[in-house]
Formats: sequence, structure tokens, C-alpha cells
Amino acid sequence: MSEQTLARIDEDLMHLAPRGFMFGLHIRFSRPVRRVCTYPSSWIQTYTRLNLGIGDPMMIWCMANQGSIRWSELSAGAADPLDVMKQAHAHGLRYGVALSVGPVESRSYIGAAHHEREFTDAEILRMTELLQQGHDLIDRKTALRPILIEALEAIACGMTYDQACSALGISRTALRYRLQAARGALGAQDNAQAIRKAIDAGLLNGNSIGGISKGLPAGPAS
Repeated sequence: MSEQTLARIDEDLMHLAPRGFMFGLHIRFSRPVRRVCTYPSSWIQTYTRLNLGIGDPMMIWCMANQGSIRWSELSAGAADPLDVMKQAHAHGLRYGVALSVGPVESRSYIGAAHHEREFTDAEILRMTELLQQGHDLIDRKTALRPILIEALEAIACGMTYDQACSALGISRTALRYRLQAARGALGAQDNAQAIRKAIDAGLLNGNSIGGISKGLPAGPAS
């Protein structure tokens, strides 16, 4: 199953990047279809609170290039008006590498950090292989638009339709349309099956499946 393969990739990345990593597959509509982040929580909170993503040199490089670059090289040559790299260093992300593969309209990336030393060429090559595996596994046929994933996630985590509408800021009609579109894209008969298929494809966190056993509605919203 693709979810098992993705879990193995995540485990390998955790071993390779002891200070954490950010792994995004197929960026569309400004966000990846699947994203895993294991950076220290203090850095994640700072990054989110200060909205550093809009000026992150690593992300800018990944969107403009394919390949890999060490953060030390990036810091030496890239503009960083928000001091993202300096702030990352203060949170213990002293060394790192950025990697990207795929066309610009559907790019996948890894940002990996080490607290003691630069990554070796062999480690970067292995992370590139893992990134390509994940990119190929979640291809255009299995990927869903982010708004469809959000709708499935809301139902998978146990929300009622009214709660999902409130959380997503949409009407019941819009929610019904998004769930129907997600079911159609996944070839699912009902929401429960769509959630299972999305988990198998690595598009949803497997923990979400627990919501189905709580009596969630399985058919279309009405």
C-alpha cells in the first residue's frame, strides 16, 4: 500500500535528518497535496506565527529550481529579508539541505536539518531518491485538490457537516460539492470509502480513519 511506503520514507528521513525535516509532495494552489513536518515545535510555532513561509529562501529556491542545495550555500547567495535562516539557526537548525523534483506546477520538496554537521553527498543522494519515490507515488492520478482534501479531513476527524462547514468557512452546498468531487476523483461510493482510499494513497493521515468508527455519515451530505 502507498501509505505504508510513505511511512517508510518518513522513517528513513527521520533517521537521515536528526533535527527534523519538511517533506511536501506536489505543491498545488500554494500548498502540497501531502506534507510532513518534524522540525522542533518551537521553530514550527515561530515559523507559523511570523508567516516566514512567504520569504523562506529554501522554499523560494525549491520553487525556482530542481536539484539540491545546502543551506550554507543558500545563505551565502540568496536574499533573506525576514532572516529566516538566521532564526532557524537560533532554533538549532544549524545545517541543512533543500531538495526539489518535478515540474513547477506540481513540485515536491524536502527541507532537512542537522544540528552537528553538513549533510554528506551520500545522504543528500539518498534523500533525493526518497523524494523522487514519494513524488512518483503520489502522482496526478491520485492527488486531490487541497480544498477536497480539507473536506475529507474534516469528515475523517469526526466533524458533523455543520461543524465542517463552520471550520472551512463554506456552505453546506459547497461542502456537498467538495465531498462529491472527492468521491468521484477517488472512485468511491461514499465518504467512508473515499477516506479509506485517500489514506491508502497517502493523501490523508491514517489516524483520521478512527473517525469512521464513530458513526460518521457515509453518504453524500444532504
